[in-house]
Parts: sequence; C-alpha cells; structure tokens
Amino acid sequence: MKKSTFIGNFVAWVIVAALGIAFLAWYHMTDFEVVSAAIGDSAFVQLGVVLASPLLLYAIGVLIGLLLVWFKRIRMGGVARTVCLVLALLALAFVLLAGVPALAPDTAGTLMIPTVVIVYVTMVAPIMVMFFGFLYALGLAPADASKRGPLSRHLPDERAE
Repeated sequence: MKKSTFIGNFVAWVIVAALGIAFLAWYHMTDFEVVSAAIGDSAFVQLGVVLASPLLLYAIGVLIGLLLVWFKRIRMGGVARTVCLVLALLALAFVLLAGVPALAPDTAGTLMIPTVVIVYVTMVAPIMVMFFGFLYALGLAPADASKRGPLSRHLPDERAE
C-alpha cells in the first residue's frame, strides 16, 4: 500500500470516527427533552441517530485493518482484494442507504428495511459491522507478487509499492 493511500484513508476514517463519537457523546449526555426537540427539528440529527453508531463501528474496523495491513505488511491476491473491497463497499452503501429516509422522508416506506436491518445489526452484532470495515482495509492491501497466476507477465509489476 502506498503511503499516501494509507495516510489518506487513515485520516478520513479517523474523522468519521471522531464525528461519530462526538454525535454519540452529545446524544447520550444531553438532556432528553433537548435531544427529542432536536430530533423533531433537524433531519441531520435524525441522520446522526441512524448512522452514527454503524459508521463508528465501520470506521473502527477500517482503522484496525489499516494499521494491521500497514505495520504487518500484509499482502493479498488480486481476486481476494477485489472481493474484500466489493463486499465492504456494498456493506457501506447499505449502511448509507439506511440514512436516506432521514433526508428524504417520502422514501421512508421503501427504505425501511435497510434502516431496520442496520439499526438491529448495530445493536445485536456490532462486530459484524466492524468486520466489513476490516474487509475494506484488506481490499486496500498491496498485491502479493508470488501469487499472480500464469498470466502475470502481462500485468504491471506491483512490487514497487
């Protein structure tokens, strides 16, 4: 993994984690009447209620994975990297889809299933959300040059990373 890829992803996911922590701290430490009034007034507060926890868990998984990939010099095959990244991005898209009804209330009926699934999984199996974040980091791991396959002479050399 290139240093710029590592630093860029690390900083971005630290910001996501910090925002999630800040929102959850406000949500749990503020008086109930203030929170319920803010939820009724602001779509962004409703969005935070739905997305803060799963995005924080996802970010924690990404950060743990990035640190392991970077410091342990983990390398993966091209197909495995692609599968990990696709699964992780699909899970992230599903998480983000759960927040759409907060911004567009007319979609609440059609997008209620992702919202219920994400909120339920975040409460019951938070490690699963972290696992998808970890898969995202594995999807960014550099290629293992020793397992490139029979057509590797036609591919660019990735060992210089």
